Amino acid sequence: MDNPTDELLFECDNGIGVITLNRPERRNAITSTMGERFVEILAEARKRDDIKVLVITGSGEGFCAGADAASRLKERIGDGAYKALEKSRSELLEPGMIVMPQALMNLGKPVIAAVNGVAAASGLSITLLCDFRIASEKARFVASWVRIGLMPDAGASYWLPRIVGVDNALRLFYTGEAIDAAEAKRINLVTQVVPHEELMKTALDFAGKIAGMPSVSIELTHRTVYRLFNEELTRQLYNENLAMNICFNTEDFREGTKAFLEKRKPVFKGI
Repeated sequence: MDNPTDELLFECDNGIGVITLNRPERRNAITSTMGERFVEILAEARKRDDIKVLVITGSGEGFCAGADAASRLKERIGDGAYKALEKSRSELLEPGMIVMPQALMNLGKPVIAAVNGVAAASGLSITLLCDFRIASEKARFVASWVRIGLMPDAGASYWLPRIVGVDNALRLFYTGEAIDAAEAKRINLVTQVVPHEELMKTALDFAGKIAGMPSVSIELTHRTVYRLFNEELTRQLYNENLAMNICFNTEDFREGTKAFLEKRKPVFKGI
């Protein structure tokens, strides 16, 4: 498979597909191009019988810092007023934060997140959409939406309470505090914590075990387990999108985004 953007890499070997988010200088923050390419790779992986398991990781020191603030958020506060990024009716009706989670959940094959560093906002959401989260001891997890006046998206409001419990999820959502790998393991956010230098070996070894099992059985099990989850998740994705658009129109979102870009503490007014 070719790689039309070096910001997102894909390779496959011995039944294991590996997607690497590759903007290390930005801790792999997601641009629109990366999001579109991510969905394309998932669509192709879904059709390829030689891909039995998928591993998602990041290059450099971060797993994924969420949406790229400069390209995805700054435009939304242009001229002091909300500006939608979607350019067509299709993008308006099916924005990326609905399409991407659906593509990952409908893959029908096991997915392992090899979390090598910070997973924030939609980066956290990606890990939640995976079957397993294997974390480096250097990993951190941040539900950082609230820091810029937004709410969880890409399915985080659906999956995080189900994985760690409502109280732990709301603590992370309300405070935007970062937790380390040890705390993530304590609250059941991650499956396993390993030394940083052993992360990819551990993830690939585990993926290899799954890839060596009967793939039809594995895929049917995956689809059966997730069938009802997927139906509920789709409804929640639209709920998230509606709520997020309300947040985008607030003064707090504009202030939070400006403060983030200017590297200062925001002053929220609740409007």
